[in-house]
Amino acid sequence: MTEPDDTEQILRAALEARAQSTVGEGRPVPPFGVRPTAAEAMPGHRAHRAREVRSPARWLAPVAAAVLVAAVVVATSLLLPRGSTNGSGSLAQAGRSVPRSASTGPSVAPSSGAHSTAAATPVHIKLKFSDGSQFGVGIPIIAYFSKQITDARALQSATTATVDGQSVSGAWYFEPSAAQPGYPIEGHFRLQNYWPAHSSIMINMPVKGMSAGAGLVYNDNLSLAFSTGPANIATVSDATHQLTLVSDGKLVGTYPVSLGAPDTPTARGTKVIMEKGVSICMKGPGYDECGIKYTQRLTYGGEYLHAAPWNVAHINAGIDSSNGCTNLLPAAAQTLYGLLEIGDVVTYPNANGPAMTLGAGYGDWNVPWSQWLTGGAVPTH
Repeated sequence: MTEPDDTEQILRAALEARAQSTVGEGRPVPPFGVRPTAAEAMPGHRAHRAREVRSPARWLAPVAAAVLVAAVVVATSLLLPRGSTNGSGSLAQAGRSVPRSASTGPSVAPSSGAHSTAAATPVHIKLKFSDGSQFGVGIPIIAYFSKQITDARALQSATTATVDGQSVSGAWYFEPSAAQPGYPIEGHFRLQNYWPAHSSIMINMPVKGMSAGAGLVYNDNLSLAFSTGPANIATVSDATHQLTLVSDGKLVGTYPVSLGAPDTPTARGTKVIMEKGVSICMKGPGYDECGIKYTQRLTYGGEYLHAAPWNVAHINAGIDSSNGCTNLLPAAAQTLYGLLEIGDVVTYPNANGPAMTLGAGYGDWNVPWSQWLTGGAVPTH
């Protein structure tokens, strides 16, 4: 309830405010309870001043009105319990509004725009490739995730792809990864078929703040712009011991090869060139060579297209004797090195080894599209 001292202060403030509005700005207000003298009423207007003195009711009328206002304020404060809220949503206390934080009563539910949620663990996404590169038509978009995400539906829905400005439909597929320290899972994004040749590709991933599963949220937005070169498709037949290269649908040439020996076979399936020109050492029956030339990597495990000058006899004879790589004559290896680029497709329809898998390299094209749409290790739908 309102304290006696507060009531008196309220009455005085109300009366003084009402009286000031009556006498006008810049003129003194008579103290509460004191009748104005003739000298105080209106200096400079003697006749009117006399009337003010003779007719106190004219001055007392507004004062009475002010008293009535103050009485209403006091009555309201007496009737309204301390801690209650008024119509504005603030607390009414001694005729004054106080912040809600001072309330000792029940809290009011916040609006829908002010809800709070438990802090989520941030997930950082890192793309393998940078803007501005040119790739072959088989290149997958590869992203690494700093946490083990459990739901990729938001990522799938938000990711968009365009080819020469026209929207195309792609999908994500996930698998455990050890390629980047601190990034336990990777996702690959591709179309149902190879990227169109000689095209400009744009990938947008505006996923910052979106859910990556229970208690997880992406903390960055990403995009990738790249282009594709010619549609180079190389086919390596273990039946004919030949590599055949077709570019944009036209035959470029055929080149003799030696594939993996029976105890070190070459993987069967579709592979994609992952990197070029890295200096490597190779060991096998009858050779131990470093500085191998014209290397084009096909698997994490060490399959390459490369020159094999020590194995010319077996290459020409069609004998498989490599350590799993595709051995080429030096001149052919140099030619293919100049024609092919990272992202180009090399297929092995009948090699003598196990089936190529996604995790063995860029083995994306060995996963049927119907399976790809499931998202693999993380659901996308």
